[in-house]
Amino acid sequence: MKISSLWLAALALASSALAAPITESASPVSYKNHQVIRFTVATEQQAAQLRAIVSRHDDGIGRAVRSAVVDEPLLLVPPTAASKIAGALAAIEHKVLVSDLQANIDAERAHSEQNSHKLTEALKSGALAAPTAATVFSDYQDQATYESFIASLPGVTKQSIGTTYQGRSINAFSFGTGSKRIVFNGGIHAREWISPAVVTYVANYLTGSTSAAVALRSKFTFTVIPVLNPDGYAYTHSDGPALAQNREPNSGSSSSADPNRNFPYKWGGPGASSSACADDYRGPSAGSSKESKALTSFLSSLSNVVSYIDFHSYSQLWMFPWGYTCTNIPTADYNDLNSGGSKAVAALKAVNGVSFTNGPICSTVYQASGSTADWTYANGIKYSYAVELRDTGDNGFTLPASQIVPSGKEVVAAVVALWQYVATKV
Repeated sequence: MKISSLWLAALALASSALAAPITESASPVSYKNHQVIRFTVATEQQAAQLRAIVSRHDDGIGRAVRSAVVDEPLLLVPPTAASKIAGALAAIEHKVLVSDLQANIDAERAHSEQNSHKLTEALKSGALAAPTAATVFSDYQDQATYESFIASLPGVTKQSIGTTYQGRSINAFSFGTGSKRIVFNGGIHAREWISPAVVTYVANYLTGSTSAAVALRSKFTFTVIPVLNPDGYAYTHSDGPALAQNREPNSGSSSSADPNRNFPYKWGGPGASSSACADDYRGPSAGSSKESKALTSFLSSLSNVVSYIDFHSYSQLWMFPWGYTCTNIPTADYNDLNSGGSKAVAALKAVNGVSFTNGPICSTVYQASGSTADWTYANGIKYSYAVELRDTGDNGFTLPASQIVPSGKEVVAAVVALWQYVATKV
């Protein structure tokens, strides 16, 4: 569905809202009269003032954006907490972007009822066997719709690589005849709806008849996992559009974990929170989440995996390890990883003029321990990348649906350039 340019970005900040009980509610979470406020931070003192406000987890005030766009953080402020930010409002330049978040959400859900919802119902009823590309990429879809479309593509085989806490299947789709393997996924963070759309778009291209796609399929066997976090993704389509995590409760807490801080390599280090109230909560132990278990087990079962990409949003970044440290750069492979990323962002920019930044995760965006790309690289998948898709903050974690196709086209150009380069190196 089409998403407002502001409210999902702001909702991504809501620490207490994101720590909602795991049991699904009978009705969606309400954000009636919640304000979205953008602050323009000019000094470290102002930044510290905002950090102090959002570090409290008992008043529902959202936390600052963890992205490359850090000088203008957004806060989500419930009506009951307005008095608690009075000092910040007086001292820091700000603008109220949304005065009633629920009104925006209601409008977007009404839009969905007229678009992606109808497609979903047609597939469920059997009235439609498989959606067309034009239909799929005209709007944001649910997991079943993306997977129905991918399964209908030529030469594709489907397998389940795991089951979520709530019993949903984590599905992988493979195609190609090459001896080397490439794996890519979207949807590890539930709220980042552009990533399942884009990886589905890439799969559609790679199964096509262009000379580049045919050549890549002869060199590689590809596997795409469109939605790595099905429980969280489903929740964002019904109850809580802000959710990044899965829906698996942790011992002694109703909070869920961030799967992309849960992978069993350098787990628990800087850039992953030990607080169950945080949206980057690392989980109770390394590799404890169903999602990280499924991906690590699947990748460990394969041979000759030479490249892996984990697609996210937002910030327009093309990154490679390490995330857990900014100093211990993988020296032996740095030039090759950097060259591959440079080719990707150059090809991407040539399509629509959109610029991405290429570099190591830690120094390009922020320190992050227990991530997918660090684990895959540490386990022998040299060309491991984490990509943050459009945009740089104006639209936040979900772009308007009108940007699915432009984003898909530029990412296709990027991965073709990258994997053509990889083909010369492996």
